[in-house]
Amino acid sequence: MIIAVDAASRDTAEAEHVLHELLAPAAIPVIACTHAITGGDTPHLAVSIAAATDELEAHVRRWCADHGAGSAFTRSGATAPDLAGPSPLVRGAYVAAVESALGAGRLVRWPGCEHAYGVQTAAALRAKAGIDYVEALGGLPVTDDTVIDTRDFVRPVRREGQVILQVQPAAGGVLIPFEAEHQHKCCSDH
Repeated sequence: MIIAVDAASRDTAEAEHVLHELLAPAAIPVIACTHAITGGDTPHLAVSIAAATDELEAHVRRWCADHGAGSAFTRSGATAPDLAGPSPLVRGAYVAAVESALGAGRLVRWPGCEHAYGVQTAAALRAKAGIDYVEALGGLPVTDDTVIDTRDFVRPVRREGQVILQVQPAAGGVLIPFEAEHQHKCCSDH
């Protein structure tokens, strides 16, 4: 089942907070992503959750109703998603559901994420943390022995269902995740 929710989150911190609230009762493995929504009045983020069961459905439906969010629920084999909420937010939820179904998004939670911390080799991250591929920006080579300091925060991306951790060079000859935990907003004073 894919559940997508658009609560018009303005940034990744807000979107991750929505996911935290939606996943609070879950004791099941999920793939939880954020998705950029463009084309409306204000670009924002929606979220998606892919799970093997419908355990979260009732909780998410209540949350969406209480928060005025748009939602899209898709079951395997369904001919169309079950959509609810304000029209502009339903569109964002639908986009997030489609991206999730296509294996795309910015990952927040996935099977193995609990092992994606500390300083590890690329091979260890692939073996323990559910990372399919480590991609260094700028074409830097990444071997099994390449050391990656996760700084205890990783947000891989999904492309065609693959979990890809994007990294960049840092001091000391190690690589670090491209996305930092605490981001500085560019051009916020213009």
